[in-house]
Amino acid sequence: MEVSTNIVRQGHTNAMSDLDFEEILTQAYKRMHRYTCAEASLQALLRLWEMTDPQLSWATAGYLGGILSGETTCGLLIGSCAAIGFRCGQGKDSIPEDHPESRGTAIQAVTELYEDFKEKFGSTTCKTLSKVDFSDGEQLGEYIAEKKWKGTCDVFLGYTIRKLVSMVEDGKL
Repeated sequence: MEVSTNIVRQGHTNAMSDLDFEEILTQAYKRMHRYTCAEASLQALLRLWEMTDPQLSWATAGYLGGILSGETTCGLLIGSCAAIGFRCGQGKDSIPEDHPESRGTAIQAVTELYEDFKEKFGSTTCKTLSKVDFSDGEQLGEYIAEKKWKGTCDVFLGYTIRKLVSMVEDGKL
């Protein structure tokens, strides 16, 4: 699924070039290969949505390899969920329950992302998706040495970022 890169922010359109979008995506791939999937998706979305507070990027700093066993949710979804919440809460002066419309938008967006991701890839669990137990040093070493992420996590990252860009363009976020 190819998505155009006109990013809609706060009710107006900002045309982002394909080159800019691809640069953000390339940085996200590099970040994911070096750090974590959750950090990669969160930081890419923060950049796309021009949310520059560096403290926001710390929200997913500890989420590694589905918390090392891979038995939990894919980090790309965790990072994206945080980014959705930050986007929906942007400019708000209090907690989500004080802003039911924006909170509802966040809930709907996260739900759509998770449901579509699961439909496309069959799971939202890190270990199932990546086919690696991150707590097993041998499996992890093989995963890294053979760059197995190219056929798994890279595909999931591209899909997730493009899906959220599409949701913004469609006015869902």
